[in-house]
Amino acid sequence: MVKVGGRRLDSADSYGNEKSVGEAIQASSLDRSEIFILSKIGPSHPLGYNDTLNQFAGIQKNLQTQYVDLLLIHWPWAEMSQGESTDPFCKKRSKTYNETNCRLSTWRAMVKIFNDGGAKAIGVSNFENEHIQEIIDAKMPLPSINQCHFNPYGGKAQMEKVTFCKTHEITYLGYSPLGIPDWHKFPSGHGMATTPMQDPVVLAIAAAHKKTPAQILLAWEWGLGIPVNPRSQNATHMAENLNIYDITLSSDESTKIMGLHQDTCDEDSGYYECAGFHPQRRHPMMK
Repeated sequence: MVKVGGRRLDSADSYGNEKSVGEAIQASSLDRSEIFILSKIGPSHPLGYNDTLNQFAGIQKNLQTQYVDLLLIHWPWAEMSQGESTDPFCKKRSKTYNETNCRLSTWRAMVKIFNDGGAKAIGVSNFENEHIQEIIDAKMPLPSINQCHFNPYGGKAQMEKVTFCKTHEITYLGYSPLGIPDWHKFPSGHGMATTPMQDPVVLAIAAAHKKTPAQILLAWEWGLGIPVNPRSQNATHMAENLNIYDITLSSDESTKIMGLHQDTCDEDSGYYECAGFHPQRRHPMMK
C-alpha cells in the first residue's frame, strides 16, 4: 500500500496485522508523521477501563509507535476470548455487569488515551445510534469517527446512521465499500449480483465513465460525503482505488446505485453482520 502512495493503514488485534504493520512502517523510508495509523480496542480483548489501557499498551508495542492517529472501539461489546474483564461493569458473569456502563467505562479510558497523547483522535466502530446516544447522555466527549459497513447493497439502510453522525459532527467511515468479494458472495436470485462490482447498474455506469466498477463505487460513496476503507492485496487495485477523484457521477447515476436491492439477514444469513460473533443481535440494517 505504501509503495503505491497509500498512507492510511488500518490495523486491529483481530486482523492479526498489528505487528506486520509496525514492521512495514519501520522498513519504509517514510517519516512517522507521513503515515496515518488506525487501530482498535477489542473485541477479542475484554472491554473496560483498565483493560482498554492495557490493550493499548500492547498496540503501541506491536505497532512500534508512541501514538496512533486514530483509535476505535471495534465493537460495542466484547468476545472476550482473551479472558474476563477486570472492570465490574464488563464482567458478564457478575451481578455488576451492565452493558451500557461497560461501554462508558471503555470510552472513559479512550478519552484518557486521547488526553495523554496516545491517540490523535478516538472513535468507535459498528456502533448503533443508541450506543453513541449513551455517550451523549453521559455528557462525555463524542467520538470523532463511527466506522461501519457501507456498500450499495446496504447503503440505503445505513443512511439513518449516516445522518445521525452528521447531526453530531461525527465522521461516518465506511468499511467494506465494495462488499467483500474475496470472502463473501451475495446470494443470487434476490436482485443482487455476487458482488456489487458485478451489478449490471454499476457495470453500465463504469463503462460510461471508462472506469472500473470499484472506482465507480468508491467515487459514489465519496460523493455522499462518506470516506471509505477499501481493502486489497493487489497493488494495481490499490493504485486504482486512489485514482477516483476525477469521477463525477450524475444525480441520476447516484440515485440508481442507492436504489439497488438492499441485503437482509433473511436472504443472506451467512453475511458476517448476520452471523458474526454476536449472532443473537440482528443488525438493524439487516431486518
